[in-house]
Amino acid sequence: MKKDWIKVENFLDKDMTNLLYKHALNANKRFNFLKSFGINVNTFGDLYGNDEDDQALGDHSCYGDLIFDTLLEEKRNEFENITDTELVSQYSYYRTYTNGTELERHIDRESCEMSATFCLGYDSDYSWPIWFKDSSDNEIAVEMQPGDLVIYKGTKLEHWREPFKGNHHSQLFFHYTKKDGQYDKKFDGRPELGLPASKILNEWITNMGNSAQVPVQVREISI
Repeated sequence: MKKDWIKVENFLDKDMTNLLYKHALNANKRFNFLKSFGINVNTFGDLYGNDEDDQALGDHSCYGDLIFDTLLEEKRNEFENITDTELVSQYSYYRTYTNGTELERHIDRESCEMSATFCLGYDSDYSWPIWFKDSSDNEIAVEMQPGDLVIYKGTKLEHWREPFKGNHHSQLFFHYTKKDGQYDKKFDGRPELGLPASKILNEWITNMGNSAQVPVQVREISI
């Protein structure tokens, strides 16, 4: 991709976007319901998401949700056409931001070489922009409506969001790397889509008394 970032309007149609938005909000409600009974939901390896991400502490986030991971892989060819780059799917992530949350300036880790952020929906009086500092040191605010996305070079482009003013704002992130590039581990080192991060998966396997390490051998089925 020659440009630092590309905005694509209406990448997801209205019905799909609304479905995914409701999925994120319902997952947030489920998380809070379980937590209200004193259940430490954060120990379940993102099965129900978590609220301990340092980038937005207290807000509901989720790594590797199966629906979003599936969409990550299904849309890979479209992203390849937009960016003119062969890509490897890594992982999806989504977060529902709440009032006052600020996303500090940062660049992403190596498995986020080519990233996309989607606006799923929001309850506020404005479209909360994401900011980029491009290769010419220009600081640019990009607004998105539900269904829009921005593709950007996650490991090179500094990006951030100023404190949010509203009830909530849900964003979906897709992360890819360049095929045959420096980081070419499919699915962020996981054997399959929809699984927790490989570090957590290895801890589960170890705790079950199995010395095997990810990636593990799995039987494939025809679909």
